[in-house]
Amino acid sequence: MGNLIRIKIYKILNLMKMLLKKRILVVACFVLVTVFAFFQINKTIKIIEFTSINVKTENPLNIEKVKVYQGYYSINRKSDAEMFYNNHNQIIFNGKGNGKIKTEYGENDFLVTYDNKYYFQFRQFCTNSNDYYKYDLKVFKKANKFYLKVFIDKEMKFERPMNLISDAKKLRCNKIIDEEKENYNGIELN
Repeated sequence: MGNLIRIKIYKILNLMKMLLKKRILVVACFVLVTVFAFFQINKTIKIIEFTSINVKTENPLNIEKVKVYQGYYSINRKSDAEMFYNNHNQIIFNGKGNGKIKTEYGENDFLVTYDNKYYFQFRQFCTNSNDYYKYDLKVFKKANKFYLKVFIDKEMKFERPMNLISDAKKLRCNKIIDEEKENYNGIELN
């Protein structure tokens, strides 16, 4: 009789272990499906911002001298010098760490400076405010000139020389102002 009770208890314990394993499996599947659904929904309705920025420099340049601002810089400005007096700028990188930034539908303007002497401004146009991007920026020196290399998730890629901040009054949209022609974001309009 004692062996029969032990066998029944053993069977009950095995059955409970099996039910526990099934419950764990069901909960794990539920969690996986929920996480997958969250990321799919987040593509349509941005709940969490996953846009990030990664800034690097090449030797001998110091990463702590790089600043990246996000704001709105009108192409109708008289010169690039106006960008440096924009009170709506938000510093998204200040020499340390890389992190998250927020992009909006439409124009997303960025101003990158190095050592408070060099700058480059660029614009990315987002067609969906729910999209998120990975911004990779690199400041480097080549042939005694400072350059900015930008790569944004297969969408935008360029390498351009940086401008002297002291020359900003002579420039608009990173180009020399020509009195007879208008120059907007590198495109000359007659």
